[in-house]
Parts: sequence; C-alpha cells; structure tokens
Amino acid sequence: MSNLVLSSRLVPAIRSLRRLGAPRSGAKLVYIPTADMGDWRRKPVSRHLNIRRLTQAGFNVHVLDVAHATPNEVESELRGADVICVGGGNTFYLMQELRRSGAADVLVEEVDAGKPYIGVSAGAVVAGPDIGYIAPMDDPAKGRFLQTCKGLGLVDFRVVPHVGAALLGRAAASIVRLQENLAASMAGRQPLSSKLELLTDREGIVINGAKAIRLAI
Repeated sequence: MSNLVLSSRLVPAIRSLRRLGAPRSGAKLVYIPTADMGDWRRKPVSRHLNIRRLTQAGFNVHVLDVAHATPNEVESELRGADVICVGGGNTFYLMQELRRSGAADVLVEEVDAGKPYIGVSAGAVVAGPDIGYIAPMDDPAKGRFLQTCKGLGLVDFRVVPHVGAALLGRAAASIVRLQENLAASMAGRQPLSSKLELLTDREGIVINGAKAIRLAI
C-alpha cells in the first residue's frame, strides 16, 4: 500500500504527513537533498533549514546525498528508514543521481512495500511516470548523463509545483499551457499518458493506498 505526500514546499508536506498517521517521535527519516546541488536558485541555507524543520517535527534526520554516497550506503540508509523525504531543486539532476547511485530501484521497492515517502517540488515530480514535461521550470542540461526521462512511477499523474508562486509561477503556467496545447493537438488520437496535478506552495497531496486527498495548508 502506497503512502505518499507530494507538495511544492516542505512545511505543507510535514503537516500533510499527519494524515498518514503521525510517525513516532524519533522515527528515522532519510532526507535526500541532492536536487538542490543542480539548481542555481537554491541557496546553501535551504538544505540546513529543511533539516532543522524536519528535526523540529520530531524526526531523527539522516542526510543522504545520493550524488556522493556509495551504493552500500544508499541501500543501507533507505532500507533502514522509517520515512523517506526527497527535497527540491533540479529534477533532471536528481533523477540522474537517483538512477546512477541505485537509489531509484531501492526507493521504489521500499515505497511499494508501504514506507512513507515525502516528495517536495523535484521530489514530487520524480514520483510520477515521467519528468520531461518539467523542462520549462528546470534545466534538462543538469541531467546530461540521464538516458531516459522516465520517473519513479510511484503515482500515475504528473505534479506541477509552485503554481502561482512569485519565482516559479511563470514556469508552472508555461508547463500547463504546453500540456494543454499538446492535448488539443492529439484530440482523437492517442491520449496523454497521465493527468496534471497543479500544486500551489500551500498545498499537498496525500496518497494513502488508492485514496488521494488534496490539502490546503
């Protein structure tokens, strides 16, 4: 049974996680901040702020940067986690490193077995069936060694984060227009493989088994 929280920002994700049942105090949360190293918009303080927020929420936070961890470290940390949290930044760089390190396969196995997954921004995008649509928001060149735009496939929809936001709202709107135009051009032919879920910076989607709930925080 899948247990996921997908959002544009970390704070709504932490609050939405309560709908899955609050993890026990001190639960081991593995935080993957790798995407922020591929995004010039991310300030160095962002990673430390997110760690502090997760710690304040009662988690025993273990940071796992899959771009620099060994395959053994990746598997050990993800298998031993109570919760997995994948942060924001450049989606293409994140997907590249998840695949290169072997984290993608382990992560899918653990989440499919019921381990809670928090996906924030890029972490929410990679949860879907593909990531190519996010190119107006994230530079694909940051994942120059990525051989496929296939996502983790944890959900059957595509998340568009930061809708209406000051910094990334214009890119989000561009993604929506491009996908609408593509859908119109394919009218009467093969339909798009999955729908879009648009998220503002104050929303989260909670998936508990087959049930999905949208929350505004």
